[in-house]
Amino acid sequence: MRALVKTEPVPGAALLDIDTPRLQSDEVKVEVKAGAICGTDIHFYHWDPASTNFPVRFPLILGHEYAGDVVEVGADVRGIAVGDRISVETHIPCGACYQCGLGEGHNCQDMGLVGISYPGAFARYAKVPAKVAFKLPSGVSYEEGSLFEPAGVAMRGVDEAHIAPGDLVVVLGCGPIGLFAIQIARAVGASQVVGVDINEFRLELAQHMGALAVNAAKESVVDAVKKVAGRKGGADAVIELSGAPEVFDYIFDILRLEGRIVTVGHVSRPISVNVSKQINLKGVSLKGVFGRRIWETWEHLSSLVAAKRIDLAGVVTHRFPLEAFEEAFRQVHGDAGKVLFVP
Repeated sequence: MRALVKTEPVPGAALLDIDTPRLQSDEVKVEVKAGAICGTDIHFYHWDPASTNFPVRFPLILGHEYAGDVVEVGADVRGIAVGDRISVETHIPCGACYQCGLGEGHNCQDMGLVGISYPGAFARYAKVPAKVAFKLPSGVSYEEGSLFEPAGVAMRGVDEAHIAPGDLVVVLGCGPIGLFAIQIARAVGASQVVGVDINEFRLELAQHMGALAVNAAKESVVDAVKKVAGRKGGADAVIELSGAPEVFDYIFDILRLEGRIVTVGHVSRPISVNVSKQINLKGVSLKGVFGRRIWETWEHLSSLVAAKRIDLAGVVTHRFPLEAFEEAFRQVHGDAGKVLFVP
């Protein structure tokens, strides 16, 4: 089969002819119907400094956001059958560590990672441990299923923000996960969502998703949020998805007293926080998020998608065959939402 492979720690990747996956007894083989490019794939493709933060094993098939049909199952697999349509959880919990025992396998102490330490899915076929295969509800497309993993990050962020009906929510960063978060926040009851970015194309998409768009390069985010907040004095919840250190210059100023902050984006450098003034005296609740809760987050998300409460495919702006991978990786740096590989 053809697969997009990272063979060494240098920029680029190669489309190679390789053997189809051979299964262990606890794995399933999937015919990939749609695969999405993630920020991690971009780091690996260019082999930038952020790539060294991950335990990459070469050679590596790239890609971890995907959906497809199960075409073969290992001898010990139960609950997943040939013909099932599945999406895949990237985090592979060991099932034996302290965190897994607490039901926190999404942050396992000995975690495998699809497309990083375990073969990925930018290929015709992929294999994956059956324990991280999620059956797609009927009526959910392969393209939607390929977005369950990143949309699950947004879903977890919204869950952790404990949004109540009528809340004002600010989403910092209107990349694909931010766009998912805008939709989800509105679906669970937020009366107004403010989307903040510096990219006009992304802000237009945010408006299309129902957000009030604020360009942080052109106007004061604090003034814009406080204008919307009125007597509240600030947002009920802020979900940080940009990873931009600059947002921490104002993130506490746009939050009301006793408000909630959820941080998801990985900030590129250390930041300074005045704990007494910005957290304690304001009564701020601050929660960091890594991945999706298995399977709680997935069930919440799939219910919204199946009920057509949110439109994951509306975030997709470009589709390419795998053979056009160089063009696809160029496109993600231009005006783009989510970019998919499709057969």
